Order: sequence, then C-alpha cells, then structure tokens
Amino acid sequence: MTELLSRENHFAAVLAAGRALGMPEDPQRLLETLVETACSHTAASAGAIWLSDDEGEGLTLAVPSRNPPTRLGPRDGMAGRCAHAGAMLHVRDPEDVGPASELIAADLGPEAVLNLPLPARDGAVLGVLQLLHAQRDGFTDEMLSWAQLVVTLAGLMLENLRLDTSAQQASRLHDEVEVAREIQRSTLPDSMPQVTGYDLHGHFQPATYAGGDMFDVVQLEHGVFLLLGDATGHGFGPALSAVQMQGMLRLAFRLGADLDHAFLHVNNQLSEDLPADRFITAFMGFLDPGAHTVSYHSAGQGPILHFHAADGHCDWHRPDMFPVGVLGLDEVKPAISLPLAPGDILALISDGLYEQIGTDGSEFGQDRVGAILQRDHALPMAEVCRNLMTAVERFAVGCAQADDITMILVRRLP
Repeated sequence: MTELLSRENHFAAVLAAGRALGMPEDPQRLLETLVETACSHTAASAGAIWLSDDEGEGLTLAVPSRNPPTRLGPRDGMAGRCAHAGAMLHVRDPEDVGPASELIAADLGPEAVLNLPLPARDGAVLGVLQLLHAQRDGFTDEMLSWAQLVVTLAGLMLENLRLDTSAQQASRLHDEVEVAREIQRSTLPDSMPQVTGYDLHGHFQPATYAGGDMFDVVQLEHGVFLLLGDATGHGFGPALSAVQMQGMLRLAFRLGADLDHAFLHVNNQLSEDLPADRFITAFMGFLDPGAHTVSYHSAGQGPILHFHAADGHCDWHRPDMFPVGVLGLDEVKPAISLPLAPGDILALISDGLYEQIGTDGSEFGQDRVGAILQRDHALPMAEVCRNLMTAVERFAVGCAQADDITMILVRRLP
C-alpha cells in the first residue's frame, strides 16, 4: 500500500510538473519554473539551468541569470561533463563537487549535486539541470527517477518553445521584408505620365526582396523629371539610400530648385549622411517635351544610350561626374543638354542588365542592348523593355540574377 501511494504521489508530481511547465510562454520563465518545480519535489536547496550553445562550444548559465552570464567550456565542471556524456551525473562526495565558481549557491555547502541533461528529440543535449542538496544522500532513487522524467518532459517543451520562437522570428522577419518591399515599391511610379509626342516606360526588377536600384518619372513644372539611381550593393540598406535621394530631390524641386542646385545640395547632404564606403550612381534630368531636349547630370551612372532613328546608330555617353555622396562640392558644372530627334530613344539602364553573366561566363554587354534597340526601335517602349528582359533571361539561363535591373526608356514619337 505504501509503494502504491508512493507511486501515485510520484505520478501526481509528474503531472503537476507538466501543468506548471506547460503554462509559461516566455523561455526564461519556463526555465525558472523548471528549477522551481524540480527543487520543490526533490528538496533541493538550489538549482540552476545551463543551456548549450548553438555551436556546441560550451554552456551558458540561464537560471539564475547573471550579467554577464557565466560560461563553461565543452567539458568543464560537472555540467560540462554531464552535457558531453548526455547522461545523469550524481556527485555525492564533497571533494568531487567541483570548483565553487561553478556552483550557483556555493555558500550553501552542498554535499550532493545532481546534474541532468535536457534532451531533444534527436538525442542532442539542450542543456543541463543542476540541483544542489545539503545532504549527501538527499536525492533518493525515487527522486532521481522523478527528476529524469521531468527533464525529459522539460526538454521536449523547451525544444518546442525554441521551434515556435524560431518560427515566430521567421514570420516576423518575413512580415518586415514584405513591408520594406512594399515601401520601396510604393515610391515607384504607378504609371508613366502622358506626354504629348513621347512614349515613356519604366521597369524595376530587384535581385533580392528589396533592391538598391530605383527610378522615378514624374511631370513637374520644370518638365518631366527622370531619375535612375543605383546605390552600392542591393538589399534594404542600399534601398533606403536610394529612396532617401529620391525624396530629397522631389522636395527640392517642389521648393523651386533647378536641376543644378538640387543636385549640388542633395550630393552634399548624402556625402555627410552615407558611410564612407557607400555612394549612389544616378542619372537625374528633365525632359523638355517642347524643346525636345533632355538636360541631365550623370553621376557615375552609365552608359547612357542614345539611339538615333535617322541613321540607326547608337551613341553611348559616359558619366560626366563621380557618384552622388562620394565628395562634397562647392559648385557643379552646368547640366548636359541632349537633343532628341523624331524617333530617337533615350535608354537609361542600370548595370545589372549590362553585367548579367551568361552560361559561358561573358556579360550581356552593350552590343546586345544596342542590337535590340536597333531592331525594335519602332515598337512601343513597354514591348522593347519586355524584349530586353526576355533576351537577358535567355542569355543567363541557369545563372542567378546578380544585381538589380532597372530601366527608363524615352522615345520621341516620329
């Protein structure tokens, strides 16, 4: 009868521990509850939890918390030996208890220390539960059996909690990525402005969720503003830099600045804001549909393609100054003026298309772009853009897109 009652108490304690351990949602609180529950059912004077590093290079004290947290090497101390062996370590000789630095309550003078691994489903050791007892024979066989059941249960709960936390973190990261992507896409034009005598088209295809490229085509008092920017790298950091430049330029023009002064002040501001290894290559200009000219600054952005409809040849214009944000300026030279004859095309294309690598290791290059413009120049610009993207995708079949691809195509109608 005594054995039956003992067994009933044993399982009741396990069920109570399961309920207690199942309540906390916070990982730290789960660990603290594990120590409290284990101590209450084993008469331990104190307890601790050591968690295994993800890299398997040792243990870090989690309960009680310390700042900075105490660490043990892979096989250091009782907890380290227990984690390495993956088996219970019951030390009942005060001389074998170990250095005081490992014991969380060394001042209690424990006679026995029970070390229990926290197992994962795959057999890995998530950590070690360490219980201290004031009596050498304080941990009875029943307590040892109970403690092993509890740490098995706790190990499974801790593993599930870690998996849930990882899934929640991944979900939050995905949500943040989507928000950043939507913010960047919201800065792109919803549609091209309708300009009498012109066909305009813009395209943006990032290499990652968010790209360092951007473009803008908008009707302003000065004319049609054309902006194509490429911040160093690709991802969220460069994307923010490109969006920052776009916002500063739009604000400058709304306040009445001309192209030269807007470029000067935006460049100088970004030279202060951007890290030393960051800059933005940018084409910024205005299309004057009455005079049929494009006035522009090309800050490290090139080549600029000008297709001449009269004789079918292509001119390639190099940048006329260094990228935006590299160096502060006292003045800027006047914008370049490019005349557009009937049927001419101005193609602003980021280097992601020109430098796309094909299966033979070569780049897509200027010649292929020029040949497509010469062949398809009479088609709508949206169709020319699709043909360019189809051509580069076929050229790079099996090779990942290495950089963002952005373009603005401007054609003066015949």
